[in-house]
Amino acid sequence: MAERFDSLFGWLDEQEAIRVLHSHAATLPNPGLQYVAATRLGAASSPESLNALLAAAAWRGHGINERLTRRKALEALGRRPDPRSLARVLEALGSSDAGAVVSAANSLSRLRDAGQTMDPDRLTEVLLGALHGPGAQQRAVIQCLTRLELHGARDAVERCINHPDRLLDGAARACLVRQGGLGALLEPVLRRLQDPEPGQRRTAVIDLGLAGQPEHLAAVVRTPVSMPLRALTAFSLARRALASGQPPAPVAALLDELCHDDPRRLWLIGHPEPTDNTPAGWIRLLLQRDENCQYAAAAGILEQSRANQSVILEHLHRRHHSDYGGHYMLMRLVGLGGHREWSAWLEQGLAQTAPQYRKSRIAAAVAMGELTLRNQQDPLQRLQDPYHGEQLRWAGAMALAMIRGQTQTSRAVRAQALR
Repeated sequence: MAERFDSLFGWLDEQEAIRVLHSHAATLPNPGLQYVAATRLGAASSPESLNALLAAAAWRGHGINERLTRRKALEALGRRPDPRSLARVLEALGSSDAGAVVSAANSLSRLRDAGQTMDPDRLTEVLLGALHGPGAQQRAVIQCLTRLELHGARDAVERCINHPDRLLDGAARACLVRQGGLGALLEPVLRRLQDPEPGQRRTAVIDLGLAGQPEHLAAVVRTPVSMPLRALTAFSLARRALASGQPPAPVAALLDELCHDDPRRLWLIGHPEPTDNTPAGWIRLLLQRDENCQYAAAAGILEQSRANQSVILEHLHRRHHSDYGGHYMLMRLVGLGGHREWSAWLEQGLAQTAPQYRKSRIAAAVAMGELTLRNQQDPLQRLQDPYHGEQLRWAGAMALAMIRGQTQTSRAVRAQALR
C-alpha cells in the first residue's frame, strides 16, 4: 500500500507536490517527480491537494510519464474519501490503459471501506464494463467485485474459471467461494501454494485471503512467501475463524507461528543450496528474491554450529544490514538461534521507524521474547499503542507473554483483541 512510502516522500513539501502536478512534464528537471508527487498527496488532506489529484487522475496522454502519473493519482484518490474521488475512479474504469483500470479498481474498494456511498447496481455495471483486456486488469476487477461483495456479476466471473491465466482463474475461484460457492473450487489455488514460481505462491495467498475460508489459515502460515504478505491474509482469516466460533487458542497459536516465522516449519519446495559453503555463499542464497530460497538458506544456517552461525550473522550485519530483507532475516536468525550476545541488534531493529523496516520490527520484537530479554518489556509494552499495526501489536504482546512465561495461557486473551 502507498502508506508504506509516506515517510520516504516526506521530504516533498505538499505545496511543492501540488505545483509539480500542475506543471507540464517538459518543464521539470525530472518528469518522474510527478508520480512521486501524486503518491505524496495521497497522505495530504487539503482541498488544494485533492484538486491536484483529481486533475492528475484525468486522461493525461499516451506518454509513459503521463500514464504512470495518472495511475499513481488514481491510487492516491483511494486514500482521499470524497464524492469527487469516487466519480473520478469510476470514470477511470473505462480507460483503455489497463494500469489505470487496475489502480481505479483497487481504489474503489478503499473508498467503499472509507464510507463512500455507492449504488451496488451501478458499481456492478461499471465493473462489468471493465472486465476485459489483459489478465491483470480482469483480475483487479474481479478482486474489486469480491471485496465489495457484489453478486450481480456471477455469470461473468464464472466464465473466467479454468482460464489459461492462472492468476485470473484464481481470482475468479476466490470470488465465487466468497459468494457462497463450494470450497472445492479452491483446490487449484491451494496447489499453487507449492508452485516453484514465487509469483504463483504469492497470488495464491492473496486469493485465499479474498476467498475467506478460515480452514486455510494453517496452509497460508506455512507457505514460503514473505511474512507480511502471509500476515495480511492470516489475520483476516483468523478474524473469520473467531467469528465462526472456532476456539481462540488454536487460532492464536497459528498467528504466533506466523510471527515466529521459523523456516523449519514452512512447507519448503525442493532443497535450494548455496553455490559454496561459505558465509558469503549462504548469504547470497538468503538474499535471493525467491522467498523459498531465502527460507531454505535460513533453515540451513540454523542447522550449523553456533560458531558458524555467529560468523554468518556478523557477516550479514556488517555488509547487508541496510538490505531490509537481509535485516529481517538477521533479526529472525538472532532469535531462533538463541544469540543473546547480539541483543543490541534487536534493540536497534525495534527502534527502526522507516517503513521498509516494518517487518524487521516484528522480527526484533519476537526475538526479544525468544531470548527472554526482561529489560525490553517497556519498549515491547509500548507496541500496544493503537497507532501501531495489528501485526506489530500482536508480536509485542506475544513477546511479553514469552518473557513472562504466559505464552499458552495468554493465547485466548490475545485472540480477543482481533474480534
